[in-house]
Amino acid sequence: MERPIFSFWVNEFWGGNLFANGGGGIMCCAKFEGDTVKVTWILDMTKQQQIQGAVEERHEVQLSLPQRGRNDQYLHVRFDPGNKVRLGWSADLFSPFESSPTKAVSESIEVQ
Repeated sequence: MERPIFSFWVNEFWGGNLFANGGGGIMCCAKFEGDTVKVTWILDMTKQQQIQGAVEERHEVQLSLPQRGRNDQYLHVRFDPGNKVRLGWSADLFSPFESSPTKAVSESIEVQ
């Protein structure tokens, strides 16, 4: 998303704020059940935009929860340009929307 997100919620559970063009955050300890969730978000604005009389830009969408795998623990919420939202589960904190980094293996070498 090209604008920062001032605040967002998934089923009324607050997820914090997010930087524009990437970055993210972690919200803890919510349980999402059922077939759908409601995602609500407010776009951030600059002080200058506030002074000029910009109004709060609030969005809301009802989305189907994606299929959850046996080991999936983390629901990822991705905000894309055009106020589009995607949901995806993962077993770890790596985004299901991007390829996972290769896990580095460290080897110890004994020096004599």
